[in-house]
Amino acid sequence: MNNLNNTTNQKPNKKQEVSSVQAVDRALKLLTLIADSNTPVLAADLAVKANLNRTTVWRLLATLEGQDFIERDPFTKGYQLGYASTKLISGMDQYNPLIRRARRAMEQLLEKVHESVLLSVPKTFGVLTIDQINPSNQSIRVADYINSTMPLHGTSNGKLLLSYLSQNELDILLDRKLEQFTLHTITDREKLYEEIELIRKQGFATNFLESDENENGISAPILDKQGNLVSFLSVSGPSFRFSKEKVLSWAPTVIASAKEITHNLEK
Repeated sequence: MNNLNNTTNQKPNKKQEVSSVQAVDRALKLLTLIADSNTPVLAADLAVKANLNRTTVWRLLATLEGQDFIERDPFTKGYQLGYASTKLISGMDQYNPLIRRARRAMEQLLEKVHESVLLSVPKTFGVLTIDQINPSNQSIRVADYINSTMPLHGTSNGKLLLSYLSQNELDILLDRKLEQFTLHTITDREKLYEEIELIRKQGFATNFLESDENENGISAPILDKQGNLVSFLSVSGPSFRFSKEKVLSWAPTVIASAKEITHNLEK
């Protein structure tokens, strides 16, 4: 036992320490190259710019991606900064202007629906919740989703994001096994394509027990002055109270609130 303990507690030797420092140095170099680029950078180009062999680059990129410091663009196959990098730099400060301009409309919407109101932004493989306000008069409400990245095919805002993509982009994103979060999650691609087409026609998206078997929700798009998708306004509540009928009845109000935020962004 003593020999085992001594072996376990051995400190890394000098060679191991140098190797570890070298790996960190190389990873930071790749991260810097990605941050300096205005477009996603291919792994092969990173290998050339960093003067490293491709195997080393792939291993370091996988580590950085696993920690969410970078993310791989599904269309260009290049790498760009991930959420952990932006959070490390400024926390949620980058979204403060958007949150400030959306807050009043969110609070007014909360007063009407008495369910949780969420603000989220699109990410490569999901949607990130950046703000959430909850009803004070409801003891049972949805979880706190701030800083959580939710899946595309199992949420109302995620499906709304999918509706803004081209057919080619959709095919790329959905060309993988779709995780089933509940019995109601849409995992059949054809059914998902049908729902995406419906979302495009009606201008909002819904979620009925698809990501959580106890929650329903609805989302509307927030656009910039050029008509580009900026973020999502959502309302979510327990399914026993925020029923499908209620969700659909609030659609015009949620859309109007999202348009108000769009207007506020133009000021």
